[in-house]
Amino acid sequence: MLFNSYAFIAFLPCVWIIYFLLNHFKWYRTAQFSLIVFSFVFYGYADYRLCYLLAFSILVNFALHLLLMRKDFSRRLRGLWLSVGILANLGLLFYFKYFDFTIMNVNRLLGADFVLKNIALPLGISFYTFQQLSFVTDSYQRATEKVGFLDYALFVSFFPQLVAGPIVLYKEMIPQFTNPENRRINYDNMTSGLEYFIIGFAKKILIADSFARICDAGYANLPELSSLGAVVTILTFTLQIYFDFSGYCDMALGLGRLFNIIIPVNFDSPYKSLTISQFWKRWHMTLSRFLTTYLYIPLGGNRKGMLRTCVNVMIVFTVSGLWHGAAWTYVLWGMMHGIVMVIYRVGRRSIDRLPKWLLWLGTFAFVNIAWVFFRAEYFRQPWRLFDRLVSGGTGGLPGAMTAAFCDNTVWKVTLERFVSAPALAGICQIAVPVWCLAGVMICVVFPSSHELVKRKITKTTWYVWLSILFAWSFLWLSQVSKFIYFNF
Repeated sequence: MLFNSYAFIAFLPCVWIIYFLLNHFKWYRTAQFSLIVFSFVFYGYADYRLCYLLAFSILVNFALHLLLMRKDFSRRLRGLWLSVGILANLGLLFYFKYFDFTIMNVNRLLGADFVLKNIALPLGISFYTFQQLSFVTDSYQRATEKVGFLDYALFVSFFPQLVAGPIVLYKEMIPQFTNPENRRINYDNMTSGLEYFIIGFAKKILIADSFARICDAGYANLPELSSLGAVVTILTFTLQIYFDFSGYCDMALGLGRLFNIIIPVNFDSPYKSLTISQFWKRWHMTLSRFLTTYLYIPLGGNRKGMLRTCVNVMIVFTVSGLWHGAAWTYVLWGMMHGIVMVIYRVGRRSIDRLPKWLLWLGTFAFVNIAWVFFRAEYFRQPWRLFDRLVSGGTGGLPGAMTAAFCDNTVWKVTLERFVSAPALAGICQIAVPVWCLAGVMICVVFPSSHELVKRKITKTTWYVWLSILFAWSFLWLSQVSKFIYFNF
């Protein structure tokens, strides 16, 4: 089920009312169980078979937790069970996400003809697998307490963060589920939760999806792109993925707060970053934390000299790229970030002395270029786009790109009554680049959603504005689209 759908808008109040009504009558375990059931309904809405896989994963990892917490087991035996847990989780992820990718590359490399299974990727498997890997590892290290099954099942399946993160830790979530104070309605949390949800809702529907339509039109018409068209195509995906992922993260935070659960921040204005190091402290923050804690530090981190540090950085970013998708374009995207991170680490003292505007421009330009490989549908596509960027000439935007934006706006319907078709086409040629610049300004200059919510604005005009924003977004739900990170 998508957050940006009519079904979810009807689903949410039902879940909320039942959960707090059961808590009101002190049926605490029943309330918790109801939230687990509703989370499974949310997850299996499009395909109920997904619930079987999620339930299997929860059962296996909970059993591993119980084994790893046993005091009568030697460290060696517990280490064996940890290895089983790691192999089981990564094996499940490999089968569903990387099996066909591996077979395809074996066929190319060896000239073999192994048959692909065409396995459908279950929603959120990368997220809940990494989340449970962290829990199993923490259980081995005795960094957790022994937890009950319902607490653990809710920790994994809690619907606001199930399918696209953040990747949460035991200590961040389970104590909140068992806190008696969180079983009562908290109006401050309700207010901030609704603020987060409405802001994220609008980011996705009104902003991200508008850039998506322009970007898709650009990629569908690569041979026709001028240099300006190539720039806009690159920039629109940069803005699409920003507002798409930011919108999801805001909605997840808001939904958590509606249930008195504070979900960790996963996105914090990354395009304001002056360096690539800052970028990864602001973009998908919980994935960076997971890879740092469970991969980079065990590999030695920065404790074994600069050369080993650089190798570890490259390994982490290559894994990050592969985590995002089973394609060499994702791997290349991860390696590009790794190389730039290594360059920054080696030359940090000199780089940090550069003017801030130059640091920002260089970081933002690199992120844009790297996103081209992330967005690519096949390996040669980025080079075709870069070719149009260099040799596309001085023409305007293809009609498909302007139509993708202007045909979906109210002002276009109004203007066409008063201006000629050629004049309207000219206005649309200007409107798309202006909209892109406005998107960059929102990312870089405007306060983040976290800053807005923390201000605790109580003016009536603020709530009127939020109401208008929600109503406007709700009217566009007929053009519902999936979140980008649902693909991972």
